Amino acid sequence: MRTLIPVILLIVLSTACSNGAYNSDEAIERGDVVVQNGVENPGPFVEFLKNVEDKNEATLRITGYTKEGDPIFHDLEYDGSKFGFSHDDSHDKFGGEDIGVTTDTCTELEQRETANDEIGFYLKGCSKEKEHPLLELSKEQWEDR
Repeated sequence: MRTLIPVILLIVLSTACSNGAYNSDEAIERGDVVVQNGVENPGPFVEFLKNVEDKNEATLRITGYTKEGDPIFHDLEYDGSKFGFSHDDSHDKFGGEDIGVTTDTCTELEQRETANDEIGFYLKGCSKEKEHPLLELSKEQWEDR
């Protein structure tokens, strides 16, 4: 019994310290593009763009984070002609009552320069919203692709 108590204590402490959050390292390891103080792991996005240009089916997950570190997921699915888009903020602990998953269908992916001199990417021609901002790459990241 004496040896069992420290083992139980160790298990409780290790699970208490692990909140099961989907951190940026795990997201990158799974192939997500991470938006958090800039864009990390832009490679999958560049590959997605190539597939769209070639009219090949493609999927992509862009993971952003709240100030508290909760993940917000943007999932894109391209079928060769249109985009399926979902916004999932269901893991936002401080998101209020309106959290959950919303979906939309869009017809085009637009690239344009932003006010802060970056290259922004937006889904447009959507059925529910005018557009969905996806991410902004620095000009250096865009040129390095």
